[in-house]
Amino acid sequence: MNYRSRRFHKANRSLEFYLILISIILVLGLGRLSTAGEEEIGMLAFNVPNQSSVHGHRMSDVKFAAASGFKLKEGSPRPRVFTPNGDGSNEEVTFEYENIKESSIVCWIYDIKGAVVRQLDIIETGENKFTWNGKNEDGNVAPSGIYIYQIEVEGQSINGTIVLAK
Repeated sequence: MNYRSRRFHKANRSLEFYLILISIILVLGLGRLSTAGEEEIGMLAFNVPNQSSVHGHRMSDVKFAAASGFKLKEGSPRPRVFTPNGDGSNEEVTFEYENIKESSIVCWIYDIKGAVVRQLDIIETGENKFTWNGKNEDGNVAPSGIYIYQIEVEGQSINGTIVLAK
């Protein structure tokens, strides 16, 4: 391997490291933003009513698709950074919700480029939560990076970000 190739590979590894680091910093910043107060929550979700609290939850803990009676709670881990690497810790991301009207729920996971990574059709089991284990449609663990979730309920959507770090 010549000098130019070695230098390129070293720069490429450094770039990957810094992209993951920036991703984590962004998600931590969004987590802080979501707990900052009621004014900022509108930046994180669509269809947010202007109420100061709902059923004992702070507005920063709940995102709405109001007409459908669907409420998304923060879930875990918080912020949504998880590591599906087989070590038994933070293996999946959990979404907790209330679905008053028992509406049909679909969660789409997109990569940062907008390509669909996974579609989760949520079946009501009475637990009011669902998880994503970091795997794509082929059953392989997706690469490290920032992912966008979009939960669709009766034509309305709630969006947010997840960081998958290995």
